[in-house]
Amino acid sequence: MAAAGDGVLGLLNRLFRVEHGEWPKLLQFGLFGLLLQTGMGIGFAAGDAAFLTHVGPDKLPVIFLLTPAVMLVYTAIFSYLLVRFSIDHVVDVTLAALIGGGALLWGLIQLGLPEPYATGLYYVLKLYLAMWYIALYSLFWNFTDAYFDIQDAKRLFPLFSAFCALGTTIGALIVSLFAGVVPMHGFLLVWAAVAFATMPIALLLRRRWQRIADSDTELEAETKSVLSQLGQVGRAFKTSPYAVTLVLTLFVTLLMTNLAEYQYSTVLQAGRDEAQLAKLFGELYAGASLFNLIVCLFVFNRLVTRIGVRNTALILPLTYFAVFGYFFLSGGTMAALAAFFAYHGVLTSIEYNNQNLLFNATPSQVKRPFRTVVEGLAEPLASLLAGAFLLLGAKNADMRDLSGIGVLLGAVLIAVVVALRHYYPGAMEANMRRGWLNFGDPDLHAPRFDEAATGVLREKAAEADSGVAQAARSLLHRRSARPASRDAFEADASEATGAFAAKLSDPSPSVRKYALQALASVVGPGDIALVPPLVRNLPLMDRASRATILELLGAIGDVEAIPQILAAAARLSPRELRTAETMLAGLGDAAIPRLMQVLTNYQTPYRARAVAARALSSLSHAQFVSQVKKLVTEELDETGRRLGVAERFEAEAGRSPALKLLADAYRQRIGESVDFTLELLALGGLLPDFDLLIVSLHSANPKVRGNAVEAVASGVGHATWKRLEPLIDRKATQRASADGDLIDLLKVAVESGHGFEAAAAAQALRDHLPAAQLAGALRRGLKPGMAPIFRDSFTNLLGLDADARPTAVDLVEAVRGVPDLANASIDAQVALAERATAQPAARRPVELKLRDRSFWITRADVDEVAARYADLALTMLKTRDDRAYAG
Repeated sequence: MAAAGDGVLGLLNRLFRVEHGEWPKLLQFGLFGLLLQTGMGIGFAAGDAAFLTHVGPDKLPVIFLLTPAVMLVYTAIFSYLLVRFSIDHVVDVTLAALIGGGALLWGLIQLGLPEPYATGLYYVLKLYLAMWYIALYSLFWNFTDAYFDIQDAKRLFPLFSAFCALGTTIGALIVSLFAGVVPMHGFLLVWAAVAFATMPIALLLRRRWQRIADSDTELEAETKSVLSQLGQVGRAFKTSPYAVTLVLTLFVTLLMTNLAEYQYSTVLQAGRDEAQLAKLFGELYAGASLFNLIVCLFVFNRLVTRIGVRNTALILPLTYFAVFGYFFLSGGTMAALAAFFAYHGVLTSIEYNNQNLLFNATPSQVKRPFRTVVEGLAEPLASLLAGAFLLLGAKNADMRDLSGIGVLLGAVLIAVVVALRHYYPGAMEANMRRGWLNFGDPDLHAPRFDEAATGVLREKAAEADSGVAQAARSLLHRRSARPASRDAFEADASEATGAFAAKLSDPSPSVRKYALQALASVVGPGDIALVPPLVRNLPLMDRASRATILELLGAIGDVEAIPQILAAAARLSPRELRTAETMLAGLGDAAIPRLMQVLTNYQTPYRARAVAARALSSLSHAQFVSQVKKLVTEELDETGRRLGVAERFEAEAGRSPALKLLADAYRQRIGESVDFTLELLALGGLLPDFDLLIVSLHSANPKVRGNAVEAVASGVGHATWKRLEPLIDRKATQRASADGDLIDLLKVAVESGHGFEAAAAAQALRDHLPAAQLAGALRRGLKPGMAPIFRDSFTNLLGLDADARPTAVDLVEAVRGVPDLANASIDAQVALAERATAQPAARRPVELKLRDRSFWITRADVDEVAARYADLALTMLKTRDDRAYAG
């Protein structure tokens, strides 16, 4: 029975795209929306029938004119409560107002006041409905938006809309079934009772679920000043073209909606009394709500995933254009029904759902006040304009004339939405930038010398070693530009170059540093023999010496050494990687073939490949762009195959520590592949600023990360996104793990894996293979050029070392036992493990506890590795600060 239950739940999860454990949250928020809309359905079906019967459709323009005045008062109160207190308090006030307002209106109508007060009450009733139609919609989505990020919203908000549609259906059916026995104003008491039943649900939601901040600032840190936030709303209109275009979209949409309501109400009211009209509207609202239910449950989330938020925004404008065209050409009841379903069907199930996602791109710091002002004032202003026009012009225009105006407005709306599509990606990028903590350092400017000063410095640098010579070499090392031609280097070359080069292989770091300083002023393009020792020393020296080596390699200009240079550069700091990128770009077009070789080699570290991509883009952007699609497709195909293997290793992780670390290494490799792919796309112009995108994508804040995912989804094609989604989305449906024998998968990982992956797979094989079979399985993993820490791990596992160090896996596992270092990347942990010694070498070293002994890392080494790997620095920061930083 349990298995059958799990099977049904799994089917429902796949059908409705709900993740494991989300059903309680989904159902509770859905019930809240259902109850709100049940009351709204009751009020609308009964109230519309009462107004049209007692007042008439010809008075609808008066309602359109008065609605902005009512909404002005409501919006002022709502905005004050929203900014001064919170959305939670606004919910309480709204439900109390629904209960009291419904009871009050029922009582006044029940009194049977004389004319003109009786007719005036029906005007009040219609305005009451118009106010709550906008207010309850805005309230529910403002409230719900605070608990979900945009990626969850794209999956779940359509389901909430389905609950709302179901609620409207229930409310409309209640009116349709009981219209013959219950007076229309009696349904106001039923609405008040539904509002009362909604109050405990709202309280449960606040207590059970936690709100999500819109940015990486804490919820409590948000400003509480009403004037300051309303001022920010005003500035948003001045600084955000997207915000202006969105408001214009909503404004024109409401103009067309009011025109459609006037036309279908006029046609459908003719020849029907109050009960017949109530029954008809009950049936129409029920039918429209059933349509909305189906669209929200099964269509919208798949539609918006397939064509994107921007393209979905075109559906309603095209629908309205077609409906008014139908009215213009034919007219009659069928055109009225089409207008009704465009309004209460397409607008409700598709456009309103999509507007919830479009509002996510408005400036995040004022999103809720902005939405309140727009929906509470800008939209009623459209009603004012439509009402004034209909009141003054409808008497002199027939249905066909009004339909022609609707066709023209439809064309305008299509043009405005096309502009909205254009501004959407930039608005998402701007939201990611807000709240991003920029840890970048300011540019440092090295001294610049004219030719005469440079000549003097070179003369002093060539003298026998002295303080003056060392100072001259240091100044030359820090110069900001190479001489204009390589001939200048060749003229400075001396016989001492060979002697200094020999010292680069000296075991003493101080001797090697001195040799580098001496070489700084004399190396030129003819010194290709210096490249191997320089590359070998690049990741091993201190920061100043690494900068000197990069400058020397640039001076030599050996393009054939680019793959070796980038392999070594993969272990440098981010600033040094940028320096390496500039140096490689300075080699000119001759570097392009070797850069492409590195860029397309899946075995090369991603840090090196990223440098190659940036350098190639700088050298020949057109050539880079021509290769982006192919590079991205090949990268995602290769990484996609690794995903199933990673999931298999994760499933088996409990069998040994080595398997767990291997699974983590595969996952981190997949994450690096995603980052690299996004950088390729950003360099190709398909995505916004890469650094900003990555910081947002790795944020712990779900809304910030969701915005980054949305920026990616809206910027790349559907085929690329389908490959990226399971890699980039933490909640994407997992594919089946790799089939086959675990031992075979481990053997493949040993043979084809990267350094740590191969070492971890080898140690996992040792834990699972008989000793007689181990040697044959591990020898295939020993490759030329393997880093010493991994080579030593293999010789240890093969039993070839008499006094062996711990393996890389053992040391990394010990590094993870240190809280400050536990959450760093495996690359950073391997770099720390390389520096571990059997004896403490300085004061207060970091102890790495293994099973039978301890190893030690100096604080200086930890700081050095943190300077090269930003994730380690952020991990160390995070352990000392529990605030929600990005990244």
